[in-house]
Amino acid sequence: MAESVKDKAPKKATSFFNPFPGLRPFSIDESHLFFGREGQSDEILESLAENRFVAVLGASGSGKSSLMYCGLVPILYGGFLTKAGSRWKMIKTRPGGGPIKNLADAIVDSAKEETDKDQKILNRAITTNLLKSGSLGLVEAIRQQTLTKNENILVMVDQFEELFRFKKSRDDNSAINESEAFIKLLVEAANQSEVPIYIVLTMRSDFIGDCSQFQDLTKLINNSNYLIPKMTRNDFREAIMGPVAVGGGKMEPHLVQQLLNDVGDNPDQLPILQHALMRTWNYWADNRNEGESMSIEHYEAIGKMEKALSEHANEAFDELNEDERRICETMFKTLTEKGGDNRGTRHPTRLDVLSKICKAEESQVTHVIDIFKGSGRSFVSASTVVIKSDSIIDISHESLMRIWDRLKAWVEEEASAVQMYLRLSDASEMYQKGKTGLWRPPDLHLATAWNSKQQPTLTWAERHNPAYERTMVFLETSEKEFIAEEQNKIRLQKRALQRSRIVAIILGSATVISLGVGLWAYTQSIEAQKQKHLADIKSEEALEASKLAEAEKKNAQAAQILAEEQKKQAELAQIEAIAQKEEAEKQKEFALIQQREALRQKEFATKKSKEAEEQKALAEISATEAKQQTALAEEASDNAYKLRMLSISQSMAVKSQQMNKDTTKKALIAYQAYLFNDKYGGDKHNPDIYAGLYSTLKKLNSDTYNNLEGHDEAVRSLAYDKNGSLYSAGSDGKILKWDGKDNEKNFSIITENKFINRTLSVSDDGKWLACGTEDATIQLFDLNNVSSPARELKGHTDVVWSIKFTPDNKNIISSSADSTILIWDLEKLNSIVVAKSKSRVRSIAISPDGRYIVGGTEDGNIILWDRQNNNTSEILTSEKNPAIQVVTFNHDGTQLASGDIQGGVKLWNMETKKVEFTLGGHHARINDIKFSPADDMLATASFDGVVQLWQTANYNNQPIVLNDHDSWVWAIEFSPDGETLITGCVDKQIKEWPTNADKMA
Repeated sequence: MAESVKDKAPKKATSFFNPFPGLRPFSIDESHLFFGREGQSDEILESLAENRFVAVLGASGSGKSSLMYCGLVPILYGGFLTKAGSRWKMIKTRPGGGPIKNLADAIVDSAKEETDKDQKILNRAITTNLLKSGSLGLVEAIRQQTLTKNENILVMVDQFEELFRFKKSRDDNSAINESEAFIKLLVEAANQSEVPIYIVLTMRSDFIGDCSQFQDLTKLINNSNYLIPKMTRNDFREAIMGPVAVGGGKMEPHLVQQLLNDVGDNPDQLPILQHALMRTWNYWADNRNEGESMSIEHYEAIGKMEKALSEHANEAFDELNEDERRICETMFKTLTEKGGDNRGTRHPTRLDVLSKICKAEESQVTHVIDIFKGSGRSFVSASTVVIKSDSIIDISHESLMRIWDRLKAWVEEEASAVQMYLRLSDASEMYQKGKTGLWRPPDLHLATAWNSKQQPTLTWAERHNPAYERTMVFLETSEKEFIAEEQNKIRLQKRALQRSRIVAIILGSATVISLGVGLWAYTQSIEAQKQKHLADIKSEEALEASKLAEAEKKNAQAAQILAEEQKKQAELAQIEAIAQKEEAEKQKEFALIQQREALRQKEFATKKSKEAEEQKALAEISATEAKQQTALAEEASDNAYKLRMLSISQSMAVKSQQMNKDTTKKALIAYQAYLFNDKYGGDKHNPDIYAGLYSTLKKLNSDTYNNLEGHDEAVRSLAYDKNGSLYSAGSDGKILKWDGKDNEKNFSIITENKFINRTLSVSDDGKWLACGTEDATIQLFDLNNVSSPARELKGHTDVVWSIKFTPDNKNIISSSADSTILIWDLEKLNSIVVAKSKSRVRSIAISPDGRYIVGGTEDGNIILWDRQNNNTSEILTSEKNPAIQVVTFNHDGTQLASGDIQGGVKLWNMETKKVEFTLGGHHARINDIKFSPADDMLATASFDGVVQLWQTANYNNQPIVLNDHDSWVWAIEFSPDGETLITGCVDKQIKEWPTNADKMA
């Protein structure tokens, strides 16, 4: 066998790296890090295969783009869309600010031919014109591309909701017309069948209502759509623990639970979770101690999910100087948009346009972009690796608009600014038509304040309403008119003030005269008031005397009432004395009762003491049971954790099979999956782990690394001798002996017949090799002297189908197309007829004790001949069954396996003569069945080109499927140590397969 995955892969198979991308979606190259949505890609694939179109819908932050890049695309490249094959070209586009132009750019960029800049510009112009030429423009544009044989086209339209924003972006009908034309291109491409075009679009589910404006698009979406389901708690757990395992990290269970609790039921939390995990990993990697796992302390240090993103973005903002912060604010305001329905959307913008809006050089804006998209930061993205004037700049995810506190405020400010501009634009249009007047306060003051703060530019304004000059003239005219009106008011006020002064002089003289008369009247008034005051004093003195007399009368009455009250108190004291005497007698009686109660309480306390001792014993028993329950709970938790890790290992193994571009990553993922499966007690015969390692070895070595090449035609039969040498026979008439040394593929030719060799058998003592041939002869070779001529056993009249040595090595049993079964004496070289069957016997087997000969017939019966009872026969099957092609015993004779012409395999209990198990999975004739030397495995080979390797301890487990054969599999054979399975095929190839994953790791 070739070198193992461990030998070929880099030595650090568990290399340490941050597996979380942050806010941005996973890329195609990161499919091995994508967990939590297993199985969903298959459902999308079914819809795509049936309709050539599928709309993938989901809430913002549900992972639509990641599911496409890491789920759907890898399985397409892996050839899982069987009727389409594995050759795919992907055209990835977004509507943005020009749907058709962006689609043309994507088509040109997907071309494999290397072209210079001028040629690309020309190709884009040609492609754009083709797309605009009619509804079949997309089909024609792709037809112009140089496609390889059987190549399919996947058109992926991401962020499809941008089309609806584009449709509303202009006053004229050009945006509406382009939107409709873009949709017709997609619809016609999906409906035609001449060019293999498949279309996938991703869209936020809250925009689904906007699709109803387009009838054909609505019909397509209704016929084929996939609504991404909300992730369950277990899905989120996989999305956390899977990448951590792949990245070589460790995370405490308490942190996993905390993260799951913080995610809650909000579907928008997935990108926030990914960002928080990225930050937590980086902090842990920089501050961890040796062997320390990620813990809640590391998570809290980065601000948890609640604040991690906002604090991270603020760190980047704080690195900017004053002018760069102004550019940053304007840039983010431009890249985001809050619609009239309060839905926040992204607004991708070219760098040159962005620079004009920011009133800065492109290099200055690029520097700010680099700060926000640098290592560990993915707040902003660019359409090209090297940022150029025509690069499209965008925020990584809408969630940034909702989480970053500073950006939330900017979005609101920008929405208010846009609203003010649109109000002004509408007013200017109405004024131009004579339907309204100029603005006046308070609207005018608000507008002038907005103009002073916003300082809108033509480039900024044209994104919202192109009537910028008309709007600004309207505002300026309104302001000038208001100022002129205010100045006229000031002049009129000055004239009014002069008139007021003349009137005041005249009125002042009259006032002096009036004051003299008023002074005399005031003196007389004061004297009258003095006389009135004296009269009031006399009246008050008389009233006071009256009050004193009344008070004396009340004091006399109170004294009388007090005397009567004292009399009553004396009577009450006498009554109280009598009551005290009675109470003393009661207390004496109560003391006697208390004494009796004390005795009763003593007895009760003694009883309770005994009960307490009993309760203590019960408590100790309960504590023991609690410890046992805790131990069981911990064991259950450990088992659950192991099952999760085993599930992750299987997912990694499946992902490794889909990775064909990066061999190093493929090897790392397959080997890590094997390590996890081994560490957490997984089945060493797990089919996914086996397939992942085999696929990797084939990629690391070559497609023929496990082939043995020597035959010129189909390989019909295989056999091992007791020394570990392999023998093969085929339709080319050759019998080959293969060197048994490790990693050697040398062979020697024992014979070359001019007829087909059908079957081989080696005696248990290793002395004889027998070969049944197409010319009705059995050839017998002395393995101690293989150069000596073969002995020929002639007795059959037609093709010899099956031969077996008896356990004592004295006889050979053979079956033939002539319907006879013969037993041969190896000393005398003669034969006698065991039986002549009504139906031809395709295969025979001999029980390990030599007593029974078993034959499988073409009429579907299994017949037992008892050699100790004069070869009497017994039929195991009586009902109508398919023709039996092969029968074989296990090594202790307790079980018989049979395979039929329809691909069915049955296991018979030889004590009850009943079927114990029926195995499925094959879809064509079974050609060979073999038990491993230890009887722990059963291998089945079929015309469907597949060999299945079953574990006999539990046939309910899935078998290892060996499907890397180019044609029918005729023969199989286990090596004497059971570590290797040999297969022989119609395509003249012999393949070596390890029987468990350990040998490949």
